[in-house]
Amino acid sequence: MVSSKEIMIKDNEYLAAVYKRKPVVIQEGTGAILKDVEGKEYIDCLSGISVTNAGHSPQRLVEAGAEQLGKLIHCSGLYYSVPQTLLAEKLASISPKHLRKVFFCNSGAEAVEAAVKLAKKYSVWKGKAGSGVIALEGSFHGRLGLSLTLTGQAKYKVGFGSFAIYPGVFHAPAPYCYRCPLQYPDCGLECARRVKDVIKYHTTGDVAAMIVEPVMGEGGIIVPPEGYHPKVRQICADHEILYITDEVQTGFGRCGSMFAHELWDIQADIMTMAKGLGGGMPIGGAIYTDEIVQCLQSGDHFSTFGGNPVCCAVALENINYLQEEGLIDNSKKVGDLILRSSKELIDKYEIVGDARGLGLMIGIEFVKDKGTKEPAVDETQALAEHMFGEGVLVGTGGVHKNVLRIQPPLCISDDQAQQVFALLEAGIKKL
Repeated sequence: MVSSKEIMIKDNEYLAAVYKRKPVVIQEGTGAILKDVEGKEYIDCLSGISVTNAGHSPQRLVEAGAEQLGKLIHCSGLYYSVPQTLLAEKLASISPKHLRKVFFCNSGAEAVEAAVKLAKKYSVWKGKAGSGVIALEGSFHGRLGLSLTLTGQAKYKVGFGSFAIYPGVFHAPAPYCYRCPLQYPDCGLECARRVKDVIKYHTTGDVAAMIVEPVMGEGGIIVPPEGYHPKVRQICADHEILYITDEVQTGFGRCGSMFAHELWDIQADIMTMAKGLGGGMPIGGAIYTDEIVQCLQSGDHFSTFGGNPVCCAVALENINYLQEEGLIDNSKKVGDLILRSSKELIDKYEIVGDARGLGLMIGIEFVKDKGTKEPAVDETQALAEHMFGEGVLVGTGGVHKNVLRIQPPLCISDDQAQQVFALLEAGIKKL
């Protein structure tokens, strides 16, 4: 049997170090549990960064992938494909009814680029200049050229020069209530109103689209206050700006509904998706209204591996699995349990500044002092290491790197969630 040490040595020798790894070699997974090559088990509370919503290797997904592998592994987009067509039909049936036309790619960043690219062409097709795009401060939309520019966090852009600064991208204030100098609801949703100022003072009025995460993931699991999304959506409509909801991280039951923006009863013109779509397979996509895709001509956009038949077959079974096994309901039920318990920590511990989330997308923000809200960065990392040592995998993030992220597979049980929380509180006591 191969050892962890052997794999880590070879990894360091042959792989580009794009991310600092945890000292563990994962071998297999079932449900919410991962196991390393030595047999140690971990409760996965990050889901491969919000990917394995259905859990690790559900038998139904494994069988769907194996069956398709035996038929056809790759089919060019030049031809019709059964799995791709059936998945597109399924996505149209579960998306808000006005979203019907799907483009498939391989990742969330590609989905964002496809969404914005078509929004720009549609704007021109409608007779506007259509070059501008608005995103939010603190947002995350990917690490490619345009998607990196849209990302509203400088830490991802350092050292990449003009590659990370595409022209025509503007950023509006984030709906980050915990760190806002104003108090909700007396603020009158000033963060939403400021979108008008960005349009008026920072653009020449030629804005094609605004892209918004329903819940900001890498920014620190930021849940906007009630009324924010509807107000921003109306501002966009008033200025004939397409509204893109980036559901790459929030989609497919993560926030307790199939898609998070539905919780605010708003209509998106374009929606992006990836991560939880494929159950672990590399697939992403954007879904548009019938009207928007009318501007497309053959060859305007393409992806060689987009809509891969194996990925599509697994993704289709993944969606059915999420629906039929009640995992979206479980996301809300267990998520509410974890969030209530997390909020109780605010009054118990000086270091816990805020707890927020929807469904099984929960963030706990740590501060050195509740008055100043100075980020407790080292303490957050120490807590994550404590959890790792106790056999629980969590994430850290936020614009200040002081948010503990809890995003387990949607199949996590009440008992597993309670075990995680007990270990979490024990770690906080140590801090």
